[in-house]
Amino acid sequence: MEEIIKQKKGELIKKSNSIFEEHHFKCQNHHLFTATENDILHGKWCTQCDNKIATLLKNLSVPHYTDKKIGDFVYPFVIQGERNFLIFSNIEDREDMIQNGKREKFNLIIIDDLDKKDLEKIIWDAIKTNQQYLHVEKIVEKKVSHGCLLTKHLGKENKEDEEGSVVKYAPEPYPDYMKKVVGYIRVSTVMQVQDGFSLEAQEAKIFRESEKMNGFLRAFYIDRGISGGSMDKRKGLEKLMEDLQQGEWIVVNSVSRLARNTKDLLSIVEFIEKKNAHLLILDLNLDITSPSGKLILTLMGSQAQFEREITSERVKGVMQHLKKTGALRTKPPFGMKMNPDHSTGAPIHIRDEREQKIIEQIRVMRREYSEESITNFAEILNWKKVKPPRKSKKWYHASLKTIMVREGIK
Repeated sequence: MEEIIKQKKGELIKKSNSIFEEHHFKCQNHHLFTATENDILHGKWCTQCDNKIATLLKNLSVPHYTDKKIGDFVYPFVIQGERNFLIFSNIEDREDMIQNGKREKFNLIIIDDLDKKDLEKIIWDAIKTNQQYLHVEKIVEKKVSHGCLLTKHLGKENKEDEEGSVVKYAPEPYPDYMKKVVGYIRVSTVMQVQDGFSLEAQEAKIFRESEKMNGFLRAFYIDRGISGGSMDKRKGLEKLMEDLQQGEWIVVNSVSRLARNTKDLLSIVEFIEKKNAHLLILDLNLDITSPSGKLILTLMGSQAQFEREITSERVKGVMQHLKKTGALRTKPPFGMKMNPDHSTGAPIHIRDEREQKIIEQIRVMRREYSEESITNFAEILNWKKVKPPRKSKKWYHASLKTIMVREGIK
């Protein structure tokens, strides 16, 4: 059973004490399901994944192999012969599996939405026309309809707070007859909640501009929740400069998204010029390749730096005043809430009884799953539908660990 789990890249969440009782499993796509050891030995696995795709291929009368190794990876479904296709929905190794499939001269079908309307017809059309790449994306909400579907995280990623650097890129090959466009997006922690500065708003604006330019949007380079005051942590911008090719267009929404001081701004512009590339600032409708563009950009950069320094001084003054008067009201930790009583000497935070009940629920469940890692335990809380903290849609191991350490839960 352990060998089968390893081969399918799944995980045993909770082991039963008897061969007649069901174990708890998680498949490679994070679906949770239960099965006995005998079920697994006889081929049972996640019904949300393999069985549905297998039925679909059977209905289409398409000969295929299951769990076949191609190059460096084992793919759940392989069509090999007159048409060569790899069909999978793996999340963790997706990028490597895509590149491996290309090296082995296979077309790719990635299925994330098994409930997609007319899925059978979509798959058949792709196989019939020998389509090189098909991604059946699961649309949770209305998204920008550009082609940058693949994602690569740069460094450590905090998914709950949406902090970190990311590249979203379109699958190759890129069309030769269109100019290549890359977008750069940055949101600081504060700006994320302000209209016009959200990730989605910036993406949409850059995408619309690339269409106006008759350009092909090759990639978005994104720094999320990262201040523009320093260049050190902006891995998205660093990766953009590393990938930038001659003749490409960089599109950003505003000067402040690119740099917050004149020195950094001019350094970036100089690098872009040496690459014989172009920079378009949307809120100025400005191409810096012209002499007048360079002059205006320098003036705008100086203004952005001046405003940042003034704002910084004001914030420091306000914070110092609040600390001296005891009026500094920080965000309460999970389990606490702001005290409506603002009188002198009153505590800033008081118990939130609703959240305290959730903490107690976690404490009780941890005794039952004491051997599980924090990551697995977070998945179990999601599986058991324990209400996640505040505005989060699910439990993440980082925030869960913080709560457990603070509450003394081991």
